[in-house]
Amino acid sequence: MDTSIFKAYDIRGLWPDQINKPDVFKISKAFAIFVKDFYASEAPIIVVGYDIRKSSEEIFEAVVSGLASENCKIISVGCCSTPLNYFANWKWGADGSVMITASHNPKEYNGLKFSLRRVTALAEENGIEKIKEIALGLSQKEYVFEGGAKQQDSEAINEYMDFLTKEAEGINVSQFKIAVNCANGMVGPEFKKLADKLGIKYQGIFMEPDGDFPNHEPNPLNEKAIASLQGLMRGNKFDFGIIFDGDGDRMMVLTAEGEPVKNDFLIGILGKFFTFDLDNKKVVCDARTSRGAKEYLEKFGIEVIKSKVGYPHLKKIMRESGAFFGGELSGHFFWQDFSYSESALLTLIRLMKVLSVEKNKISDMIKPMQNYFNSGELNFEVSDKEEMIEKFKEAYKKENQFYLDGLTVESGDWWFNARLSNTEPLLRLIVEANTEELLCKKVSELEKIIKE
Repeated sequence: MDTSIFKAYDIRGLWPDQINKPDVFKISKAFAIFVKDFYASEAPIIVVGYDIRKSSEEIFEAVVSGLASENCKIISVGCCSTPLNYFANWKWGADGSVMITASHNPKEYNGLKFSLRRVTALAEENGIEKIKEIALGLSQKEYVFEGGAKQQDSEAINEYMDFLTKEAEGINVSQFKIAVNCANGMVGPEFKKLADKLGIKYQGIFMEPDGDFPNHEPNPLNEKAIASLQGLMRGNKFDFGIIFDGDGDRMMVLTAEGEPVKNDFLIGILGKFFTFDLDNKKVVCDARTSRGAKEYLEKFGIEVIKSKVGYPHLKKIMRESGAFFGGELSGHFFWQDFSYSESALLTLIRLMKVLSVEKNKISDMIKPMQNYFNSGELNFEVSDKEEMIEKFKEAYKKENQFYLDGLTVESGDWWFNARLSNTEPLLRLIVEANTEELLCKKVSELEKIIKE
């Protein structure tokens, strides 16, 4: 078994070179053993769903076989988005769930996302390592592919649509015209069902699921994905645009003018609106979030809690703090009343609610947060990532330093975060400054240290 497929938050690799049916069988069996031990259950209920990738159905067979070999009661929600899988886990009171997906990765990849009860995410430190240990300890003779699942595809999608429709009550969604890029991923059919039920006016591209992802990678931050939607919006009047990722748990918003909205600014818009009237005024965001968004929320008395990058970390902190809302720069947005999980469609509905009440354009709403100049995430290939972090620590030892996720250096008129990629030999860097001139100076300064 290629152990490199065990990532910080999930299982992911190239099919079939790195991830294959026998290994998936063993990993799924290991997950079942883990869940049985964790909950002291002889026959845990596990929800399983899969995305549109060409290898997903084969992997589904191996997952079901692995779970069945440990006496799990398996409920299949079929070909679906990750949020629908989460919804079924939560609403049906399952002991766990498996989502077969490689999210926004290219078509050659596939993988598994594991959750426990109430969609508690498994990560390296609270389960993935243990599952790896169990899987590696299983013998060759365990490769038996058999087992079945109770099919509840239609029940899942119908209940999910009912939930989303209820969330849209009181919102005049027909007042908006939306440009939509579904990236040939799993959200296309779900979005169309929702649009039909609610009367959402839209024009869409790449709406049909296609595991070859023929138009661009299913990543909402992908330049081609953004350019494709901008092409649709050009010369047409839309209130905003939205790009979904391959498995439906991430999104990117474009203004009416076709400009991409930084996701930390969306955190600001959504966090202020949905937290301002709560007793528990807390928003959780990742360590890379702009000062502009943080200061905007704090102006309304909202506490901003920073987290390590990665959805398991944000979900954990949200549960511990009781925060209603959280978000990441990658386009994950988390909701307490969706079992602290992500749903791009739920976030879309709530964005429409904000716009309906505020009666303002997104481009105007983000202006109060646009007080700084930001580099965006810069990636550098380095041979020794840990050594580079140490160099930064030494170079900026007179500045305030924090170690929540990698290294964050804070100065009065600028700051940066440098962290290590979990999956690639990359150092990821974000720099923000009060002026464009200072930003350029500091980026050059840091690049010089990297190249030394």
